[in-house]
Amino acid sequence: MRYLAVFNGGLTLHFYLQWTSALLWTPVYFALQALYFVFLRTRGKVCTARDTYIACAMFLVLLAWFIWLPALMLLEQDTALRISAAAGLGCLMVFLIRRSDRLMVMIYGEILLVGVTLGAVAFLVLPQVSSLSAKSAMLVCCVALIVYFANALLEGRKMRLDAERASERTLQAQKMEAVGQLAGGVAHDFNNILTAIIGNLDLYELTDERPERDDMVRNAKEAAERAATLVQQLLAYSRKSNLQAEARDIEVMLERVRVLGARLIPASISLEVVSTHRQNWVKVDETLLMTALINLIVNARDAMPKGGRIRISAMHRHFDSPELMADGHILQPGNYVELTVADTGTGIPEAVLDHVLEPFFTTKPVGKGSGLGLSMVLGFARQSGGGLTLRSSVAGTHISIYLSEVDPPAHAISHRAA
Repeated sequence: MRYLAVFNGGLTLHFYLQWTSALLWTPVYFALQALYFVFLRTRGKVCTARDTYIACAMFLVLLAWFIWLPALMLLEQDTALRISAAAGLGCLMVFLIRRSDRLMVMIYGEILLVGVTLGAVAFLVLPQVSSLSAKSAMLVCCVALIVYFANALLEGRKMRLDAERASERTLQAQKMEAVGQLAGGVAHDFNNILTAIIGNLDLYELTDERPERDDMVRNAKEAAERAATLVQQLLAYSRKSNLQAEARDIEVMLERVRVLGARLIPASISLEVVSTHRQNWVKVDETLLMTALINLIVNARDAMPKGGRIRISAMHRHFDSPELMADGHILQPGNYVELTVADTGTGIPEAVLDHVLEPFFTTKPVGKGSGLGLSMVLGFARQSGGGLTLRSSVAGTHISIYLSEVDPPAHAISHRAA
C-alpha cells in the first residue's frame, strides 16, 4: 500500500503541477528501497556491526529522500498540496513510531531528519506571516510536534525492549520448567527400570532353580529393552536420532501401516486408510516414520475404549506463506505431504491440550504410558524438516505430520512409465 501510494502521489503531482522532480522522486525512492531490501536479504546468518550501521545509513538516506517532497509541498500556496503534504508527513511519523527501532543511532537519526525538515519549513514559512502572535504559535506548535515525536520514538523503543526482555524471561522460565520435567521423567522411568533389573539380578543370586533363574534373566532383559526404547524416544524428541533418510512412497508405507495397525486394535475399532491415488514421495527414515504412525494409532486406540474409527490419510499440501505448527515452530513455504491420523474418541481435554507435546506428560494411568509418544512424533517430524499440528474436540482428535515432498527417484519414474 505504501508503494502504491508513493507511485500514485508522484504521478498525480507530475500531472497536477508538471513537476519533473515528482517523476524523479518516485523511481529513485523505489530504487533505494530495492537496494535496501537486497542488502538486508544478502546478509549472513550473523549480522556484523558494520552491516548494521550500513543498513541504518541506507534507511536514513531512504527516509531523507522520501521526506523532501512533502516538505516542498508545504511551502506551496495551494491548500490541497499543503493538506496532502501534512497527511504524508503524519503518516511517515506514525510509521516511524510503529517501527520502534532498537538502535539509538536510528532513533537519533529519525528525530534529526524530521526535526530539521519541520524546522526548515517553519523557517521558510515564517517570513510570510505578519502577525507576531501567529509566528509565536507556529514556533510553539513546531517545537511541540518535534518534542512529542521524539518522546514517542524513545517510549516506543523502551516498550519494545521491555517486551523483548519479558519474552526472554518467560521463554527461559519455560525452558527451565521443561528441563525439570524432562529430568524428573527420565529419573523416574530409569529408576523403575533399574529397580527391575537390579531386583531380578539379586534374586538370581539367591536361587539355584534353573526355571526361576531363566525367568529373572528374561525379566531383566525386558527391563533393559524398555530402557533402550526410552533412549530412542528421547533421541527422537531431542532430534538427535541418526536418520537413515531415503525417498519413500507414502502410499506404500501407508499400506504397511494398515497391516501393522490392524493387529494393534480390537474388533470394536475400524481402521481406514484413505488412498490419494497419486505418488507422494518424501525423504524420511522409514523405521522412524512407521514408529511415529504406530504411536499415533495406539494413542487413538486408547482414546476409544468403547470403540470407534481411526482414519489415516495422506494429501499433498502447498504453503505460499509460513505455517504455524502446534509447538510454535514455523514451517517454511513449500510443498509438503500431510499425514493425518484422526479418531472419533472423546478428544483431549482443553485444560491439558497445551501440554500433550511435552516430554513425559501423559493422561494415562501410571504404568500405561511414558508420555514420550507424541514428543517422539514431534521430534521426528522436526528432524525430518517438517512439523506437526494437533486439533481436538469432543468429536475426536486429528494429528497431522507434515513432511517435505521430494521428486520420485529415477527408478520409480521409469517403472511407472513402463
